[in-house]
Amino acid sequence: MATETLEKLREIFPGRYALRADEVALVLKGRDTRGVVQRVREGMKTGRYPGARKIDGHWQLPLDALGEIVDPKPVATPVVPSTSTTAAPSKTGRRRSAIGPRLTFIREAVFWSQVFRGLGFGDEARELDEQAQTMRDEGNQARALERARERRARLMGLPHLGERMIPDAPSKGGGL
Repeated sequence: MATETLEKLREIFPGRYALRADEVALVLKGRDTRGVVQRVREGMKTGRYPGARKIDGHWQLPLDALGEIVDPKPVATPVVPSTSTTAAPSKTGRRRSAIGPRLTFIREAVFWSQVFRGLGFGDEARELDEQAQTMRDEGNQARALERARERRARLMGLPHLGERMIPDAPSKGGGL
């Protein structure tokens, strides 16, 4: 969970350790109508919201657990070498990262080069290592180009770009 999410929740609800079902409904769904609150309460009862407890006859959810629901930690998945050369289309319709396939190839190449070395195929292992290093170098070049573009965009946004800018120099207006 991102710490800023938890900090924001603590800022919104100062001095609170846990929230009632109506407050959780407001945070998660954006409204606290009777039906939404009832669904959240049912979710607390059934375990949909882990960490929810019944305290003094009211269902409550700790801020830490709510922060985890709002902004979950990424789950590390094991790298499994793929046998296909093309990636399957995304079922969620989200745009894929440009570096994702490159990173996957690098991880798989390192794994398989270790396997080849263990089996005694040194030439194939070296070839995979070289391909992985080439991909890393291409990625480093792409990141450097992107940083240069960002720097240039920031510089172009500066006022009086054509004039020489001296920090802490008095203004031309003659004031203090």
